[in-house]
Amino acid sequence: MRRRDMQTLTAPDAATRRTAELEEFVHGHAPRLVGALTLITGSRAAAEDALQEALVKAWHRRDQQFDSLTAWITVVATNHARSNWRRRQAEQRALDKVGGRAQLATPAAAEPDDALHAALAALPERERQVAVLHYVLDQSVAQVAAALGVADGTVKTLLSRARAHLAARLGTGEEGSTEQEGGAQ
Repeated sequence: MRRRDMQTLTAPDAATRRTAELEEFVHGHAPRLVGALTLITGSRAAAEDALQEALVKAWHRRDQQFDSLTAWITVVATNHARSNWRRRQAEQRALDKVGGRAQLATPAAAEPDDALHAALAALPERERQVAVLHYVLDQSVAQVAAALGVADGTVKTLLSRARAHLAARLGTGEEGSTEQEGGAQ
């Protein structure tokens, strides 16, 4: 068989596999990622938009190989959500500067406004991202570090600070406790 004929036979298989991978992700991992992104952004609509953008980018790159499609989509969606959050903050600062005190309309989070949600929302952005990626999405310290482009030690420090802030805010009395984060306190 000629090389061109072989490429014709194998090309649909790669596209079919990627389509199956994306469908598996949407059915198995997307709801959990939307929940985590909602905790990061404070808006379910923004979380869904970020995930949809990541899925579209994955579809357009269906010929490209990924070590882990789930990890790639998680990173792209998180980065998109973070970029949108920064843009909204810049827009709000611009409105404040020109005297417009109107708050930008942001859809309410889908989850009830309970103490944990409020405590997470009160965390600094980086601490909130690290805590959600690690505790909600069960990513390892190394995976979180790779996703955010920081060192493992930075992730451990941010996790420690996030736990301390959450404990203080929630009144759990665990400010000094440690978890198995490779020695983080």
